[in-house]
Amino acid sequence: MKTHKNNHGFSLVELIIVIAIMAILVGIMAPQLMKYIEKTNVAADTQLCDAVRSAIITAMSDPEVFTSRPPADTSQNQIATIQSGTPVTLYMMGGAANSAFVRAVNDILGFSVWQNGDYQEQMKSTPAGDNGYFMIQCTGGNSYTVWIVHSDATGQKNDNAATSAAAITDEIHVK
Repeated sequence: MKTHKNNHGFSLVELIIVIAIMAILVGIMAPQLMKYIEKTNVAADTQLCDAVRSAIITAMSDPEVFTSRPPADTSQNQIATIQSGTPVTLYMMGGAANSAFVRAVNDILGFSVWQNGDYQEQMKSTPAGDNGYFMIQCTGGNSYTVWIVHSDATGQKNDNAATSAAAITDEIHVK
């Protein structure tokens, strides 16, 4: 006498249908996830700009930057250049790595905004990390704008990079 067995489980067809549905969902969700990740990276770079601006303002207001400095120290010249209102590319000012001002900014941040490879490791968005660099401009009084050149707020590369705070359209920046 044959007994009827209750087979419990999934058939091969059901398993293939579930895998096909999962593949479709992954195909739909992947582009959205990539946009979210880039927005997160842009937000991180915006915070980095804010940290750089705060570190520079803090270092400029530190009285020890001007006192007890060696004769070759260029801190006062660097600060005067930043305060002049002319847009300044930070890594180009970094030639005087022994400057009290440069050391103070590096100590506050924990990395160097003056050396090409060091600060680019901190940048998260793809275009900024490839060839972006920091610029700062005094826009009046104690107001400073810091932005990352060759970046934009959507995470795309911006070849028409702003060279002044007034020309900023969508670069990653903080005012």
